Amino acid sequence: MSDVSFEALFKDAFADVICRESDRSALTTFRKDLEDSSGRLSTWRGADCCQWEGVICDNITGQVRELRLRNPHDAPCSHQSYGPAEFQAYYNHKLGGRLNPSLLKLDLLNHLDLSCNDFHGAPLPDFISSMRNLYYIDLSSCGFHGAIPQRITNLSRLRHLNLGDPFPIFVESKLRVSSMQWLRHLSSLEHLDLTGVDASSASDWLRSVGNLHSLLELRLSRCGLQPIISINVANLTRLTLLDLSWNNFDSPLPRWIHSLTNLQRLNLSHCGFYDQLPTGLQNMTKLEYLNLSSNHFSSKFPPWITRLSHLKVLAVADNIIQGELPATMDNLTSLVSLDLSQNGIGGMLPKSLSNLCNLQEMYLYVNRFSGGLPDFSGCISHNLRFLYLGWNNLSGPLRSNLKQAAKLRELDLTYNKLTGPLPSSLEELQELESLIISDNSFQGIVSESYFRNLSGLKIFRANGNRFTFKPSRDWIPPFQLQGLTLRSWRLGPEFPPWIKHLKHLQYLSLANTGIEDAIPSWFWTLTSQLKYLNLSSNMIKGQIPSLLDLGVSRNVAVDMKHNLITGPLPRVSSNVTILDLSFNRISGSMHHFLCENTEKNMRLEILDLANNFLSGEIPDCWRNWSSLSVLRLQANNLTGKIPSSIGLLTRLQSLHLRRNNDLFGELPISLQNCTGLMLLDLGLNHLSGRIPGWIHRLSDLVVFNLRLNRFWGEIPVELCRLSRIQALDLAGNNLSGRIPSCFDGFNVMAGRQNPGNRMYYSADDTFGVVPDSQYLVVKGRLGLYSNILHWVMTLDLSDNSLTGPIPAAITSLSKLQGLNLSRNCLTGRIPEHIGGMNLLESLDVSKNKLSGEIPQTIAELSFLSNLNLSYNDLIGRIPSSTQLQGFDASSFAGNELCGAPLPESCGGNERTVGGEDEEEREKSIFEGEGFGLVTSILLGFAVGFWTVIVSLLVNMSWRNAYFGLLTRMGNYVYYVWVKCLLRLKKRSQHL
Repeated sequence: MSDVSFEALFKDAFADVICRESDRSALTTFRKDLEDSSGRLSTWRGADCCQWEGVICDNITGQVRELRLRNPHDAPCSHQSYGPAEFQAYYNHKLGGRLNPSLLKLDLLNHLDLSCNDFHGAPLPDFISSMRNLYYIDLSSCGFHGAIPQRITNLSRLRHLNLGDPFPIFVESKLRVSSMQWLRHLSSLEHLDLTGVDASSASDWLRSVGNLHSLLELRLSRCGLQPIISINVANLTRLTLLDLSWNNFDSPLPRWIHSLTNLQRLNLSHCGFYDQLPTGLQNMTKLEYLNLSSNHFSSKFPPWITRLSHLKVLAVADNIIQGELPATMDNLTSLVSLDLSQNGIGGMLPKSLSNLCNLQEMYLYVNRFSGGLPDFSGCISHNLRFLYLGWNNLSGPLRSNLKQAAKLRELDLTYNKLTGPLPSSLEELQELESLIISDNSFQGIVSESYFRNLSGLKIFRANGNRFTFKPSRDWIPPFQLQGLTLRSWRLGPEFPPWIKHLKHLQYLSLANTGIEDAIPSWFWTLTSQLKYLNLSSNMIKGQIPSLLDLGVSRNVAVDMKHNLITGPLPRVSSNVTILDLSFNRISGSMHHFLCENTEKNMRLEILDLANNFLSGEIPDCWRNWSSLSVLRLQANNLTGKIPSSIGLLTRLQSLHLRRNNDLFGELPISLQNCTGLMLLDLGLNHLSGRIPGWIHRLSDLVVFNLRLNRFWGEIPVELCRLSRIQALDLAGNNLSGRIPSCFDGFNVMAGRQNPGNRMYYSADDTFGVVPDSQYLVVKGRLGLYSNILHWVMTLDLSDNSLTGPIPAAITSLSKLQGLNLSRNCLTGRIPEHIGGMNLLESLDVSKNKLSGEIPQTIAELSFLSNLNLSYNDLIGRIPSSTQLQGFDASSFAGNELCGAPLPESCGGNERTVGGEDEEEREKSIFEGEGFGLVTSILLGFAVGFWTVIVSLLVNMSWRNAYFGLLTRMGNYVYYVWVKCLLRLKKRSQHL
């Protein structure tokens, strides 16, 4: 017996215990309603259900006590990262179907785990509320939706309840509660997870949770909780974990959290908390995990944080933290991960960081740190794996002691001011997988020996530096990169032959690298893995073969603009979503490209073929290209009409057909179906007809350009319904009639509505996007607007045959920067309130028939830098202001104006704007032809005055009202006198 263990004896004693028949029958019935495509429950056969997958029985009675059917491939349900393979495994192994209430027959079942499966939005089964022996329930990430049954209060033995679903696949697949009072009855709860449950109507959530005396872990992330009220929740002092992340409380951090001094994990990220970081947190000395990221905390980095010596994870990213890091950072001796990114922290990186021996991850990007890189001479180099210092003001060279951080896997130094060559010590970082040093001021020759030991490198991004790299023709890279971006390196003139050895490339940018070669045929055999290809801004020659086999990804971007590519357009795969071949020498028809594709439902979203030599008509076969959002065909040799099938592009946001094309005919009525259009540029063609009234259907238009076409007729009033318009150019047509008086309906120009979202149209080699661009005539000059297009406000109706006055409504466009009404037949005065257009930088009303004086308010246009009032019938003195007298005399030529900057001086008897001497004004009134008129008005005024004076002496209220009215009338009469007399004198001088 001495050789036989107690465990073996125990096992032998109960070897014959099998599950009860009633339990086996209940489980068999339960399985029948389940969907099990992967066969996870294939072991559920035979008499002994205790041997079935996920079934755990009591060792003595054989009764089923636990049912553990969590998806074994649970990465998509957890907080860990996962790829396509992990998701596919999860998808293949998830259970579905219906939960049969036969589980009620399992009398001793106390543990139920069905998590990370998918029950397709079914309600949470009410029968679970009758399983009174349950102390553990995990139905998280199961796709249940609807109200949580109130009868769940029957489960008084529950110690663990998890109904959370942090990332529901469908919005409707979400549980909800209107109140949390039912929690008061679950007094034994130690672990509660309602992550993702809609509790936005549960105003009692904190008061209810506060009564759970035994609670150790509380997760209420993404619940839409109402703002926290200040109440006594001392009953939560046993809590070791609190997660309230992703709830918008929009308040300072509540004080009741300060009392939770037993907390080991605290997650308050994305909560909308503001004000300073509360000092009360310094009492939580047991904290191991603290996440306050993505709030609005605005204090300096508090030194008291370094007293939390047990911290392993500290994340305060994406706040407004400023100041410098304290010199005592090395007090955080347990720290494994530090994330202070996206703040305003500055100063030098403290040397104490080098003493954080356990640190594996340090994220300090998007701050204001200056000086050199961290010192790796301390023990920080022992375990550091991830170092992100991009988007700071770091300067100087890469330190040679970088080699001491030999365990680095990812290093990001992008967008700093680092200088000098790459250090040879780079080869010592043998575990490096990602090296990102883009947009610094590095320079020098890079030797192939630098990469000798970097066999594990997968990402190398070094854009915007001045490196030269020309290895031997037979060099074989030691790595298999997935991403390589070397924009602005010197690699040419030959297309780099070593690229052929990189068989797993997904992202490649060799933009602006001095290549003057044709793309070798072997290159196109590498493209099956590519998701992003940028060969722009080189002098690449030759033709592009078919791109039908490009990329296995569903989203492939190809950017080859600004080269010397010739020949016809290549056919493209349906996987391509961005294709930019602009500024090349591609010629021929578009017909084979658009109409001869055998694949339907092309995914192309961005097509830029501008500035080539394409000819012929625009084909009328856009049916299969319905995903297009940006179409740029300007500056080619296209002719014919705009095809009607272009109206099938209902997702189109930006359409450019301007310049060098020869399009004619009317706008196709089908274009009104493109209701998402934000930018429509048809300028410099031969389009004709009336501007259609249906244009108002394009209500999202921001830029509308019909410049230099042959449109005729009146400007339709429907145009005024384009409330979001920011740039309207109808110049150089044959438009007639009056300018609509409803232009005040342009709400963005008037400042009543903010500009919409920016118009983005393409990816760049930093894997972001760049804004759409547009040629506009502003201040009389043609310019390309891209980054600031979002803010340009301009209205150009010049070179037409418009008549009538300038509508006063135009002066309500207070955000307008450029107004051009020149070379029309406009009459009347310049609107008196033009000074209200206080952002106006350019005003051109030249070569019209405007009359009268220049309004004095024009002197209030303090931003005005371009002015042309020439060749009208304006008269009088030019108003005085710093701006107006600074313009050239040609701005006022062809009128009857006087005063600076014109050489003609104004006579002393003429009206002086803004400051005429009082004595001279009175003298001008009582001289010459106006004297009789003045005398008559004075006599009439005196008789009227003495007629009522006696009554006014008797009644005080009448007296006060009368003299107030008299003062206003007197001021008005005085002004009329002056104006009439000056006008009479002006006319007599001309006679």
